[in-house]
Amino acid sequence: MNKIEGRLYIIGAGFAGQMIANDIAKKKVFGTVSAFLDDDKNLIGTKIDGIPVLGPIDSIADVLRVNGADQAIIAIPSAPVERIRKIYSSLKKCGFLQIKILPSISQVIDEKAHIIQARDINPLDILGRTPVTIPLAKSLSYLRGKRVLITGAGGSIGSELARQLLSGGAERLYLFGHGENSIVNIYRELHVLQNEGV
Repeated sequence: MNKIEGRLYIIGAGFAGQMIANDIAKKKVFGTVSAFLDDDKNLIGTKIDGIPVLGPIDSIADVLRVNGADQAIIAIPSAPVERIRKIYSSLKKCGFLQIKILPSISQVIDEKAHIIQARDINPLDILGRTPVTIPLAKSLSYLRGKRVLITGAGGSIGSELARQLLSGGAERLYLFGHGENSIVNIYRELHVLQNEGV
């Protein structure tokens, strides 16, 4: 994830959303959170750590004025596919071009929710198929302290592996890929995250 130039909105003001907001505030490299978007009537109109809670989510297109640099992060790990699909549709209607999603609830429980875990939303998230969930931190733990070559490091899977290996304690990462720009982008991102102590 590159440094955010526009406004950042977190979808879901619950446990995971608040953890993401705290992580963003602590790292100070991804921008600032403009608002939480939520459906909870008890939260709408309040503030959490100074961040306003707006909603309901499905009506938010009538309220927000979004530009191409703005980003939405869906931070509701336990939401069913049908709800994610509806939220995604509302965000697209609102004008969001950059929509990311936090991984499954197992990764949020096993580890803390971090901004680097957010990934671009993909068809599996909204098509109704249930992929097998494997907590990456545990499955990659055998690489802690090792030197790792990542092929295709500029792509979505390779860059996510690089992020997870960085946070998992790999000694050194070697990034290999076809696209020079994508490799430079993930290298810069990892460098910033490493300096921020991820």
